[in-house]
Amino acid sequence: MDLELRLAALANLVPVENDEVERRLLAELNRVEGVLQNGTDYEDLSAALKTLAVLAPRFHARVMPMLVDFVRSVPTRALTQGGEPIPVSWRKYRSASHLIREAIDVPHTVRFVHTDRLLDFLLELLGSDDEEVRGKAARTLEALAEFDLNLFYGERGLGSRPQTEIVAYFANFEDGALFECANVILKMLRNVLSPSIEGHTWTYSSLTISRGGIPALGGVGEMRAAAIALLKRMYTLDDNVRYRKRVLDTLGAATHRERPSSDADTSAMFDRDAVDVLNFLRDRAGTEELQLVQAIEHDAYWNYYHAASTRVADAALEVRDAIERRAEYQIYKQLIGFEGIHGAWEELKSSETAWDYSDDKRQQAAVRYVDEINDDNYAVWRDRILEFSRTQSDDMATFPVYYEFLKSIGQKRSRLALELVQEHQEVMAPFLIALLRGLWSSERKADAETIALQWIAGHTHLAKLAKSLNVDDQPRLDLLARVISESDRVGDTSAIIEAMGVAACQYARGHAEAKAVFMQGMRDAARRHDARWANVVWFNRDFRKLVEAMEPAERAEVLASMAPLTKVNYQAEEVLYAIGQYDPQALLNFLMARVRAEQAHDMRRRDAETDEEDRFEAIPYSTHMLNKLLAKMPEALLSAVRQEFKAETAGMFPYSGSARLIKAAFPTFEKPLQDQLLTYVRKGKPADIEFVVAVLRAFGGAVPILPICKEIIKVVPERSSAWNEVAAAFESTGVVSGEYGMVHAFEAKRDEIAPWMDDDNPKVRAFAAWLTENLDQQIVHERQRADESLALRKHKYGVGKDEA
Repeated sequence: MDLELRLAALANLVPVENDEVERRLLAELNRVEGVLQNGTDYEDLSAALKTLAVLAPRFHARVMPMLVDFVRSVPTRALTQGGEPIPVSWRKYRSASHLIREAIDVPHTVRFVHTDRLLDFLLELLGSDDEEVRGKAARTLEALAEFDLNLFYGERGLGSRPQTEIVAYFANFEDGALFECANVILKMLRNVLSPSIEGHTWTYSSLTISRGGIPALGGVGEMRAAAIALLKRMYTLDDNVRYRKRVLDTLGAATHRERPSSDADTSAMFDRDAVDVLNFLRDRAGTEELQLVQAIEHDAYWNYYHAASTRVADAALEVRDAIERRAEYQIYKQLIGFEGIHGAWEELKSSETAWDYSDDKRQQAAVRYVDEINDDNYAVWRDRILEFSRTQSDDMATFPVYYEFLKSIGQKRSRLALELVQEHQEVMAPFLIALLRGLWSSERKADAETIALQWIAGHTHLAKLAKSLNVDDQPRLDLLARVISESDRVGDTSAIIEAMGVAACQYARGHAEAKAVFMQGMRDAARRHDARWANVVWFNRDFRKLVEAMEPAERAEVLASMAPLTKVNYQAEEVLYAIGQYDPQALLNFLMARVRAEQAHDMRRRDAETDEEDRFEAIPYSTHMLNKLLAKMPEALLSAVRQEFKAETAGMFPYSGSARLIKAAFPTFEKPLQDQLLTYVRKGKPADIEFVVAVLRAFGGAVPILPICKEIIKVVPERSSAWNEVAAAFESTGVVSGEYGMVHAFEAKRDEIAPWMDDDNPKVRAFAAWLTENLDQQIVHERQRADESLALRKHKYGVGKDEA
């Protein structure tokens, strides 16, 4: 029996209460347990897991022990397929990891019957060596904590019992275990503190999503209070800024509400929680790290702006007042404050015009601070800068004011800048470029050069040094060239690439000798088969000026240096476009070379039966620049692709880089492409016809290919293999929708071909009759398949009231 039908039959028996059914279901459960304990066949194990999921509501007490034993033992088994070991190339899709991920889904229908056991199971898998297993376990844990409208109010009315059990489970953890699992616990606590609740209901033909606000009933209030208490405890487990910020972000979820509630108890609950969190923030505003104070200020203002009661607004203002007493934070906010609130809160809330969206005032404050530095406060500012520079961020673009401030320190307070660069490099590492750029235009530029030479000799900060040389005056290209030479000697390709970007900028500023520096860096990177430089210069008009000045041989070098790219992303495409504007044939040759490289790469992977992920994509699936150049050269493009076309690989042509190249240039089968294809058809050579048919199959039936198809039918023998290929191209439908989508698509195809039945050419009429007969058969087959599929879906998901 088909597995789906078998599972449907078992699902019908599970709710039936009689001795015979119990005996049969128990026998099936024991069979499944035997397979999970000792089986090695992948299909048998997968089917056993699906069967256990169906039986789970009847035998929930046995589910978790069976699953725990299975996930622990299956990684050590030699899995088979049809009695043979699974080939290496299949293991990407059929492995113990896949089975364990299937096992995670098994207890879904009974997930809140034995919540503690399920949490134990998932947390064990969270420690798996397999990244995909860890990810699936983490996502399932997060989903467990979400509110479900149907469970909350449903037939059994669980209320917040699942969330209460989850919070209590983690509250019993020791501090070490709590911190170890902090990432997933914080995500789960964010879900239990969510102000909204959703529910999903299905029928065979529809999905209904319902949404509402969390009410203060079913134990919600007590659960939220316990979750907030747990978060406060977690906050103290580590003083790392990033960790504490994540905890604060999660606490912030407790201050949100779906909408103002007419229910007094619910409003009181949200007020209570918001005030509780705000008081927690207030108590830490005076002592916390300045970066955390910034986050506290941001969250407090959000609560003030969205306050649903004066009680919450007053609590938020208490946080503000505590922050305003931190004089050091006021300076920090001006220099760093990418999340800080600048201005009087009352005015900001009442008027959009009170917001100053530019950094002008902060820049003015930064200039004032630089001017205020003197011998008396030198040490204070040095220590302040060191503290501020410890601010953590994944994006240096969050420090525009501070960057300019440090650049000014280099220009105007060069003694302080030199001390920061020479004696505090570790702390100042993210900002060395700003300090050095300032020093290059200061009275201490000789000292800056001494530092630069020390870095070059010691092979340290080479990339930062290169970027610091991107100045408006006195570019020091000799020093930039030395950076490239030393970086090449020690294998620091990143520094070479940064230097190339600086050289391109300097060339655009009128320094013609910078082109030689750029080419030096490109050649060094090319020897290392590293084309990442395209990601540095792609957006820059400066590079286009550089390309314009290059000799054809130099542009050829640039193209050759990009050969190692495993994928042509949009940055690389911009670079290729810049070159193709001056030498389109060289660009086409480069792209065809990539197509050949992709074919060779795929062949090596198949021969090695490897499941490695190092895919080589010769041509992107979508382009935004290259297509504009390729569309201007249809004859050269088709000729180049035709030369590479081989009859033995024609079946794979629609999925090849060559096909992507043609479709990129002519996405809707434009007339220039049609005209070129017709020239091949009219030659009448079988190999040319085969090539044209392969191109048609790459486009499928969603574009106007019929005229080309008709010309092919006129020149090929009746009932030849070309008929089948043309039919396959024409019958391609693309994406269809609905149970009878394929039926309707084939009916539309039949209507399209109907006029051919009256064509003057007898070959065309014969082909139309043959194809119509084939389409009729497929329509009958697809209608039967759709009827059966629809019946199964109705059985599995039910029929809505209006359709019963």
